Order: sequence, then C-alpha cells, then structure tokens
Amino acid sequence: MHCKTFHKKKIVIIFTACILMMGILGGRLVYLMIFESEYYQKLAQDLHERERSIKAARGRIIDRTGTVLADNRTVCTISVIHSQIKDPEAVIQMLCKELELSEETVRRRVEKVSSIERIKSNVDKEVGDAIRAYQYEGVKVDEDFKRYYPYNELASKVLGFTGSDNQGIIGLEVKYDEYLEGISGTILTLTDARGVEIENAKEERMESIPGNDLIISLDYNIQSYAQQEALRVMEAKQADYVSILIMNPQNGEIYACVNVPEFNLNDPFTLNSGVSTEGMTEQQKQDALNQMWRNQCVNDTYEPGSTFKVFTSSAALMSKTTSVNDQFSCPGFKIVEDRRIRCHKVGGHGGQDFTHAIMNSCNLYIQ
Repeated sequence: MHCKTFHKKKIVIIFTACILMMGILGGRLVYLMIFESEYYQKLAQDLHERERSIKAARGRIIDRTGTVLADNRTVCTISVIHSQIKDPEAVIQMLCKELELSEETVRRRVEKVSSIERIKSNVDKEVGDAIRAYQYEGVKVDEDFKRYYPYNELASKVLGFTGSDNQGIIGLEVKYDEYLEGISGTILTLTDARGVEIENAKEERMESIPGNDLIISLDYNIQSYAQQEALRVMEAKQADYVSILIMNPQNGEIYACVNVPEFNLNDPFTLNSGVSTEGMTEQQKQDALNQMWRNQCVNDTYEPGSTFKVFTSSAALMSKTTSVNDQFSCPGFKIVEDRRIRCHKVGGHGGQDFTHAIMNSCNLYIQ
C-alpha cells in the first residue's frame, strides 16, 4: 500500500513538472512568435539577402563661368562570391590577366570563404566590361564613380582631391564634403541557405542620390593665366615656389589662387618634384606629400612688403596730400632723421609722377 502511494506521488510530480515545462516552452514560443517576430524576421531576411553598395555620383565643382573643374568618371568594382564560383582556376587566371594583379593576391581573395569578397575597385569601365563578357559565375562587376579632374594640375591646392572611398581629403573637397558626397545606394539579392543566389529572383535596388554641385568664384581663364605667369617667374627667379592671389576688391571673391609647383589631382600621391618615395619611411613619405599639398596662400605668412604700398598710396590720394600728376625725383635713397631709407633700385628711378611710381614700386615715393 505504501509503495503504491509512493508511485502515485512520483507520477504526479513528474506530470506536474512536464506540464510546467510545456507551459514555459509554450510561453517562450508565444513570446518569440509575437513579441520578437520583427527581430527574427529581420535576421532571416539578412541571412537570405546579399547587399552590395552603389556609390553615389559626387557633386561637381564648377567655376564662375560654368567650366567643370572636378567631375566623375564611371569605373567598376570587381568582386567574387565564393559559393557561386564553379571554376576557380579559370576565374583566378582571368582576373590576374585583366586586373594585372599577382596570382597570390587574387587566389587568396577568390578562395576566401565569405559572402562576397572585393578584388579591386576603381577599375576602368573598359576593363570591367571585358571581365563581364567572360560570364563567369560568381564574378560580380558593379559600376560606380571615381573623381576625375579634367585640368590635372589646375588649382590643385584649392580644389583638393578624394580618396579611394570618394571622401574628400584636402581643399574644397573636404571642406564641402557633406554637400558633395551624396547618398550611396544598395543592391539586394536573394540567396538560399548556402549563400547561392536564387535563380530568376528579382534584385531589389535602392538607387543612389547624387551629391550637390559646388559653384565657386574661381575663374578658369584667370587661374590658367596666373598659373602660367607664376611658372614663368619661378623659372626666371629660381624660386622654390610662387603664389598668386587675385581677388575682387569690391566683395572679396577669389578669382585665382595659384601655388606653383602644383600637383596632378588625378595622381595626388606621386611627388611633383620627381623624387622617388622608395627608401622613405612612411612618416617621411607622408611629410613630403603634406608639403606638396600645402596651400601657401592660406597656410604661410609673410611680410606684406610692396603689396602694402597699395594702401599707403590710396590713403595719400584719399587725403589729397598728393595727386596722380605730382612729380617726384628718386635718387635711390632718402634721409629721415637718423635713418637712410633706400629704394629697391640702387641708382634710383629719377624723375617720375605718381602713376610711374606705382608702376616702379618706388619705395621713397609710396612710403
């Protein structure tokens, strides 16, 4: 009798424990299916979707006359999807040939087990089209944009340039980056549990939004002429660099900002001095590049010298202490109390009026 009672209690305890566990599991199931359904639905969607980005066209930089100083060029990004490649050796040999990369580099990326592996970006469209023509499974060719500067060295230290990710690095490109960069788009492709794209499944595209154009006060013609003159002066004077800044005195607009030697905006990591970076440490190379990119008109300070004569001569005219017809003789120096003020022309300019004193930048007359 005692044994039967013991077994009944044991059965009740086990039955109660089973009911309790089923209740807990049922409650957990209800919680996951109702309250956490959106979260797990998103996880499942991410598992079955492969996302590839579409670069946005960066806004152009345009001068006051409508000349485009910074534009975009269509390039391609080459990627591979490991699970879809059926002939890896053929793919490796083809990519080595078309992209001019080492077999070791290409093989490492093709054989890497990942959802998608980028082989090379900023590839010329002609090369991308050639790779697409092979029609190898698992090889993706996506078109995007690369920054392009039609006039190479023109206003290089003003415009600046972008990196491989199309982000501004120096100059106007980085100053107005948030307005120029645009919003990238995406391509969503459905895949099965193995990561293989589902055949005939529709791709979902979210198109990119181009960046805003930037219109600046710089004038292409004035900038070009000033740059030519700066190069001529630098050669004639054997100067390290020459800077020219041309402004509208009425409103401060910059029409030209020249700093020669300039550098090639389409190849900004090659030194314009012709010096090879081989043998340099990373720090030495970076210092050399920073020096090449430096905008002397903005970053350097210097004594105003003859440029300040514009102010003293204007003050003289406005106060009517002199006129454009006044005559003056420059013997090459002038004694003021205990000081001898010399003109930059040792022999003096001789007789001259106000206009010629300005033209000759005569120290005695204008000061």
